[in-house]
Amino acid sequence: MSDFTEQPVYNGVGDYHFNRYRVVFKCPPAETKQSLARDFVANFPAYLTSQYATVAKGDRDFESRPTLHFHGFKEVVGLDIARPHTDWVVKIDENDNLGFTAQTLKREFRVLSEDGPTGFGVAAAIPLVFPAVGPLVGLIGGGYLMEVNRMHFLAGRRSWRLDDGKSFEVDGDVLVVETAAVERFSHEAYMRADAVLGLESAVPDIWIAMLNNFVAKRILVRVPQRLRPGWKNKNGIDYYVKTFDGEAALTGDIEFAQQKRLGLFKTILPSRK
Repeated sequence: MSDFTEQPVYNGVGDYHFNRYRVVFKCPPAETKQSLARDFVANFPAYLTSQYATVAKGDRDFESRPTLHFHGFKEVVGLDIARPHTDWVVKIDENDNLGFTAQTLKREFRVLSEDGPTGFGVAAAIPLVFPAVGPLVGLIGGGYLMEVNRMHFLAGRRSWRLDDGKSFEVDGDVLVVETAAVERFSHEAYMRADAVLGLESAVPDIWIAMLNNFVAKRILVRVPQRLRPGWKNKNGIDYYVKTFDGEAALTGDIEFAQQKRLGLFKTILPSRK
C-alpha cells in the first residue's frame, strides 16, 4: 500500500467551499516576478509559519512528488485542540513556474503520537480531537477515529500564484500573490466537529498571515485595491470566501469563472475520473 491516498474534492462531504486570498504590491527594482515566485515556493514553510499553523517539507514522497506536512492550531481554553492531528498535501504541479498546487492526502502509515490516542480511544484525547463524534466511540470503536484522524480534514486542492497584476485583471504596474482553493470536508466527522468548534472559521487567518509574512519578510510595498463585489479585507489582505451546495453552483460563480477564464489556477478543480 502507498504511504498516502489522494482526497479529491468529489469524494468529500457537504458544501463546496471556494476562496481566494491576495495581496498586491510593487515589484522591487532588483527583482522579477520569476525571482520572487522562486523564493516564495522555495521558502514556503517560512512564509506560512505563524501562530495559526506550521508546515514542513514532508519526509515521504507520494508517487515521486514532494509532500508538505501541516499542523494548524486551534486553541480553546489554552489548549491546542487540533492535537493529535496533522495534515498532509502533495505538490501536483508548478503553475507555470509561478507557484504550485497541492492536493490533500490521507496518511496510510503509522504515527504512534497520532494513531495511539485515536486508535485506542484514550478517554482524555477523544473529546479534544473529535468532541462531536466522541459518543460514537462505543458504537464504532477507536479504529474508526484513527482512520478519520489520518485524513486531511479537507478534501480538495489549493493553489498559489505570483504573477503580474494584469494576469489577475488588476490595474497598474504591480504584482499579485494569491492563493485559492476548492474544498469540502473530507468526512462527516469533520462536519460535526466544525459545527461545535468552527474548524473552517480558523482557516482564513492561516492564509492572511502567510501573505502578510511574505510582504513583511521581503519588505514589499503594498498597493491597496478597490474591492470587487463580495470581497473583503482583513489585516491588509483582500479575500473572497463563498460556499456552494453543489459543483454547478460553484462553477457558475463569477469569481470562480474569472480565475478559470484567466487560467490562473488550472488544476484547482480536477477532472472527474
